[in-house]
Amino acid sequence: MNKVAVLDCTLRDGGYVNDFDFSKNTIKTIIAKLGKAHMDVIECGFLKNIEYDENKSLYSDVDQITPLIAPKKKHTMYVAMIVTGTIQASKIIPRRKDTIDGIRITFHKKEMDEAFELGYALMDKGYEVFMQPVGTTSYSDVELLNLFERINEMKPYAFYLVDTLGKLYAKQLLKLFYLADDNLDEDITIGYHSHNNLQLSFSNAQQLIQSCGKRNIIIDGSVLGMGRGAGNLCSEILTQYINENIDYRYHTEMLLELMDEYISPISYIHPWGYSAGYFLAATNNCHPNYVGFLLNKQTLNMKQIYQVLKEIPSDERSLYNEKLIAGLYLKFQENEIDDKDTIKELQKLIKDKKIVVVAPGKSLTDEREKIEEYMKQENLFVISVNSIPEYIIPDAVFISNQKRYHQLKKEHGIKELPFPVITTSNIQVSKAVQYIVNYSSLVIADEMITDNACLMLFNLLLNMGVEEVSVIGFDGYHTNVERNYYTTRLINSSDREKLRTINKHIRKYMKKIKAHMEVEYVTTSLYEKEHNNK
Repeated sequence: MNKVAVLDCTLRDGGYVNDFDFSKNTIKTIIAKLGKAHMDVIECGFLKNIEYDENKSLYSDVDQITPLIAPKKKHTMYVAMIVTGTIQASKIIPRRKDTIDGIRITFHKKEMDEAFELGYALMDKGYEVFMQPVGTTSYSDVELLNLFERINEMKPYAFYLVDTLGKLYAKQLLKLFYLADDNLDEDITIGYHSHNNLQLSFSNAQQLIQSCGKRNIIIDGSVLGMGRGAGNLCSEILTQYINENIDYRYHTEMLLELMDEYISPISYIHPWGYSAGYFLAATNNCHPNYVGFLLNKQTLNMKQIYQVLKEIPSDERSLYNEKLIAGLYLKFQENEIDDKDTIKELQKLIKDKKIVVVAPGKSLTDEREKIEEYMKQENLFVISVNSIPEYIIPDAVFISNQKRYHQLKKEHGIKELPFPVITTSNIQVSKAVQYIVNYSSLVIADEMITDNACLMLFNLLLNMGVEEVSVIGFDGYHTNVERNYYTTRLINSSDREKLRTINKHIRKYMKKIKAHMEVEYVTTSLYEKEHNNK
């Protein structure tokens, strides 16, 4: 192994982006090309106690990986990762020449004893073991020194510094490295796994390489930095740096081929990389999944996301707790009001009218002629949702989140609108808003679609006694986000894979709506198609 080695974790850490769904041939190709690129360590994915799917980089048995790494490159180490508690040592076969060579064990503080027990068992089976405490930055110096004592007694292949929150500056990283360097057995390799929330992964890697002295180190990267949230250090950038500044030994062009043929296409559907949200996660010492949860809601601006993150207790920030963030989100949104009088006023407004709901789907442009013809009918009451399409003058606009309210205020001015505005009570509004309805009485008891704007409007219409509604632009979500809205101004940051799940949840909820209110789809909708196909 080279003194400074590179581990590529595209198939493992990168797999969080696309639910590890690479396809069998792609997995084998990625491993082969990483080998041809002379990567020192190739991480093939996770070992877990799951039902095996050959198209995913998740395995329940070491021998499921064996055909994927054949033929093994002589100077490359092949590894997989185990999250402590997800598979037992008894499920792992002894190491052979044709199997993976090492296993990385990641663990939280409370799992330390279990992790060491697993590590010893795997070492007895012949594997090189990497010990990786989650969130090394959360350990005090005393806790680290106690951990180093156990590591020295165990003598694994490597011990890792893991910047789970992506918050380390070079000075802080080097402090951790020197503490480990001074106290770990000299034969134990020190690894560094970073996240790129503050765009520091590459500069930190350079600092570590320059400071490592005689110590063997491993630095993790992934092709194109593939990884959830802000992503990881780019393997191609790191290897090129080593080629130019230390020793020319990597065929970086192989990594560029992988990027072009396999990884970039994934990024178009499942984007990752630096963003304001993940900057906030790092600077608030929060797990990036908290920000991912809030971004996927598509309702809060960055200022509001910051306010929610501030409410997370300090001892809950480094480990993701979805139940906690869901509760904080709803608490932040709630602003209870008595809207009985408002409901009565709205009932008078729509009396004897045919209700038309205009959502902001792409069909507003794709099916414009059809919509304009439909709008020629008399006695319509048109309610536009969270936007005002250019060629439709609604009778009212319904706004359910602060982000859309600010957009409309900026683009049109609330006071200048020639029709009334209906908002939910979670929004801070001006006096120009005529109707405010209670937010919490309209939300859905399903975290995936809690405050979907159209569903909230349907609930409001049901509360008003509406028995029939026509719908325009309620298209359903596509993973190609450019197909989701009639204007690119409305595109949100979102986990595109989750959009498919959201469709399923909306479809299920629409069955409840249709049990009480007749819904006519004027434009093409995934929800209508799915309903009619069954």
